[in-house]
Amino acid sequence: MLVASNIVAHVIYLILHSVLLFYIVLCAYYHIETNWVDQMPKNYYLKELILESLSENELSKKEILERVKSSSNVGASDKTFNESLMTLLQEGKIYIAGYDFNVYSGVKRIQSIRSEGIIFGLSRMDFVEIETLLKQMESENLEESNRASSSLKRIFRRKLADVQKQGKMHFSNTSDVLFERTVYYLNSQDEESRRSFRNKFAWSLCNNQGSLELFENILSYLVSQESG
Repeated sequence: MLVASNIVAHVIYLILHSVLLFYIVLCAYYHIETNWVDQMPKNYYLKELILESLSENELSKKEILERVKSSSNVGASDKTFNESLMTLLQEGKIYIAGYDFNVYSGVKRIQSIRSEGIIFGLSRMDFVEIETLLKQMESENLEESNRASSSLKRIFRRKLADVQKQGKMHFSNTSDVLFERTVYYLNSQDEESRRSFRNKFAWSLCNNQGSLELFENILSYLVSQESG
């Protein structure tokens, strides 16, 4: 009987020990999982939230931060927020569009630069978006046309920098001059040829496969036409 009692007691001990161990592991996992989820918006989702806030309009840093805070429970520090903005800027996903002097409301003499006034915009690198910009550049609405032209110039400069970084091609003219000549060539074509060239030009400016090679081919052709 004593042996049987010891065996039962030992079994109960093992069961309780296993339950306690499982509980400890479960609590540790829950703690890690909760912290991971809490940290994800700061380290992973913050950039996506910034891009989402810029999806419709250009916004100042102050406005972006306000939209991010209102659309989520992200409690990111200024350091984390600034780091996310700079990363997106380095990646070419956003650009600096201007400055909002309204941040100096009531200030008579401006003697410092407030970063919250810097206006950012979303870079359009998708084929459909770039093709739309090319069409908008031909718009009779001067404001819409100028805005589209400015966006396309930024994309063109970045693409040209990628080409020259590889050391394949070098041009004596500036990127803006090359852009204007490309646009001039586009506008000088008949309707059917213009549509075809617009599609090729839009593809060359996007991030899709083969776009960089097509961009090189277009520039090589235009330079050869000019020299010829």
